[in-house]
Amino acid sequence: MAGTLLNKKIGIIGGGVTGVITAIFLAKSGCSVTIFEKKELLSETSSRTTKLLHGGIRYLESFQIKEVKNGLNDRYWWLKNFPNNTKKIEILIPFKSFFSTQFLKYFIGIKLYQLLSFKKSLGKGRLISKTTKSNIFTNTNYENFLTFFDGAMDDKSLSKKLKDELKMLEVDIYENYEICNFNVAGQIDKFNFDQIVLAAGPWTKILLEKNNIESDKEIDFIKGSHLVINKSIETGFMFDGICKTRYIFALPYGKKTLLGTTEKRVDNPENPKIESEEKDYLINSYNSFFNDRITQEDVISSFSGVRPLIKSLDKDFHRSTRDFYLQKNKKLIAIFGGKWTTAPSTAKKIVTIIENEEVS
Repeated sequence: MAGTLLNKKIGIIGGGVTGVITAIFLAKSGCSVTIFEKKELLSETSSRTTKLLHGGIRYLESFQIKEVKNGLNDRYWWLKNFPNNTKKIEILIPFKSFFSTQFLKYFIGIKLYQLLSFKKSLGKGRLISKTTKSNIFTNTNYENFLTFFDGAMDDKSLSKKLKDELKMLEVDIYENYEICNFNVAGQIDKFNFDQIVLAAGPWTKILLEKNNIESDKEIDFIKGSHLVINKSIETGFMFDGICKTRYIFALPYGKKTLLGTTEKRVDNPENPKIESEEKDYLINSYNSFFNDRITQEDVISSFSGVRPLIKSLDKDFHRSTRDFYLQKNKKLIAIFGGKWTTAPSTAKKIVTIIENEEVS
């Protein structure tokens, strides 16, 4: 792939993980790349995640098979290319009885998750029951668990590694630079490019409309909030929130616990903050699962980010796809949707589009 796009000048609007990975892939293909970010690289939505690299086992419930498979392939890419900043993590899902639809659902889901990862599997899950002598997870209201493996990241060290790679590849970086205007002819403010990539996450449609460019997709602004708890856990857990419509993750976070996430529709992606009802929801969900109860005093910090989900016809946005969509208008490629894990798939697709354009 290296060198096939030599002398192409590419401007990327947005310095989140998708913009950064796209810049790296394009630069390795021989392009001259410039990134414009209105704040600091990787400081917005990309820094406000659950810190997992995953296919999304819970998405299997809504039959998002293709998206899960892509995510699992990309999960492997992250762990292979950044072994010092990522790791595999075992996550436990509780169930009450072997003779229940709940156990059957989890068992089938985990097996399918492993099957979809194929040769890129991180390991087989296991069954932990109250009869297992090695069961040390007695701090919960459950005694039976099914486990699976996913990827986890140290997003601070990984972000630094990605920034270092951008510098090594001589990508021009304009931080704290808010774009005023861009168009489908390849112009960003006073700069001219052979191709523009709009990788602005939840701001993509907003920026298209601001520049009088029609958008193919509608965006759902879905806020996800997290708490950092002054408790230590040895492994990850995935369990029902008190609303029973989505899952909560409790994950090791240094010597603390990362708890999340919520899903709340908001009007815009600017300055997301956790609300008191979200905080209560996460605390109460934790207390419904763990015996060692927590209060507001155990909360060290919190953070919120807005997911750029592609709006679906389904009224239940919990079932919205996490896949990405690329809109092509002359010299402009706009990215809708996606997530941290699948940034490599998005970048590969963009390189392919530009390569094919070069050939034609």
